[in-house]
Order: sequence, then C-alpha cells, then structure tokens
Amino acid sequence: MSDGATLDISRSHVEGVDVVAVEGEVDLTNADGVHDAVVATSAATVVLDLTAVAYLDSSGIRAIDQAHRWLASGERSLLIVSPPETPSDWTLRVAGFNRAIVLESLDAAVASAIARSARS
Repeated sequence: MSDGATLDISRSHVEGVDVVAVEGEVDLTNADGVHDAVVATSAATVVLDLTAVAYLDSSGIRAIDQAHRWLASGERSLLIVSPPETPSDWTLRVAGFNRAIVLESLDAAVASAIARSARS
C-alpha cells in the first residue's frame, strides 16, 4: 500500500445490471468512494468488479459490507467479481464473505444477476 492510494472507479450498465469496476488500491483514504459508487446505482442487482484491485484493506471490506447491507435493505443484491488468486479474493476469503456472492468473472456475475432477475 502507498500513501494516497490510486483508485479508479467506473460504472456501466450491462444487460440490465449495474456494474461498478474498481481498479487500484482500496484503503482508508478511498474506501468511501467504493461504497458511494455502489449505493449510487439503481439496478436490482449490482456487480462490484474487483478484478483489477491490487490491494484491499479492512476499510475496503467494511465499505463493501456496508454497501451490501444497504442494497439488501432495499431488496436489492450485490455480486462481487474477484477471480481466484487475486489480492481481493484472498482478502474476501479471510474476511469470511459469503462465497455465493463472490464470482470468478464478470460474465459469471452478469449471468447470475440475469438469472436472479428472471426468478423474481
């Protein structure tokens, strides 16, 4: 981790699913930005893509968990993309994130979101 971690957050809409992609380091200096980007979405299911995250600390975990809870309170859901062997995957595993919402690819997450929407 470096002082003033670099973080890029982008948003897109794929087949009715809001996708928030994060690139860089998520730490105390910028974790609120991740939370804010997720809660600013409007789709029933939001995909948070952490594929390009090089570092994720406890502040980032807290921000993701709070965003997840906020979405759930509105009967919305969060899916997280975190491929195996990435820094984010390790951190999410250690933090005990529900593996049912952590998927290996963006394609898998979007497909899961579409399937969830069809069941609703």
